Amino acid sequence: MQENIEPIIEVRKLCKRVKDATGELTILDDIDLDVMPGSSVAIVGASGSGKSTLLGLLAGLDNATSGSVRLFGRELAALSEDERAHLRNGSVGFVFQSFQLMPHLTALENVRLPLELQGGVLAHEASRRARALLEQVGLGARTAHYPKLLSGGEQQRVALARAFVTEPAILFADEPTGSLDAATGHAVIDLMFRMNAAHGATLVLVTHDIELARRCARVVTLDAGRVT
Repeated sequence: MQENIEPIIEVRKLCKRVKDATGELTILDDIDLDVMPGSSVAIVGASGSGKSTLLGLLAGLDNATSGSVRLFGRELAALSEDERAHLRNGSVGFVFQSFQLMPHLTALENVRLPLELQGGVLAHEASRRARALLEQVGLGARTAHYPKLLSGGEQQRVALARAFVTEPAILFADEPTGSLDAATGHAVIDLMFRMNAAHGATLVLVTHDIELARRCARVVTLDAGRVT
């Protein structure tokens, strides 16, 4: 008898509205979505279709106007900001278009940082794990370099290593190659999929690149805030 597997992310009737000078603007409308553990999902759509907003709601980085998002079986609307951060801590990794590395920290220190924030990991073990991941992404010789001394592709590889250092159950990626040239972007994406497969994480990816989206097991298309 096959064991029932629950979604790692479960979305029902999700809406997001904001007010501007012209009145109320609907960004997302009546979204239903299930993401299963270990799966890969690409969220695509034109600029302004609500892709990044949806990603932020799935990760608990923003609050919905109405509807439900359950992450790891927990209803996000019922949690405080601190409780949501605790839920994500060590279980969720992020890769953003803008890298978001700490400029005053070396590559090794940037990768080690999530383990330090998570707590419970000895300093030498955090350094060992961070160094091993930097080796895995081909930056073993750049551990002492600050972000300003790294190329865009190298910075994104540091961000990938940082995202995986806590061995997260979910990786959220928002236009991870948007700041890179085509060749570097393809290399980073190849690396991201290899690392994701090796770690067995669930991947939720926002992209405007249809070729990239098709590498995921499932593609969700947004149009004017609705799943088409």
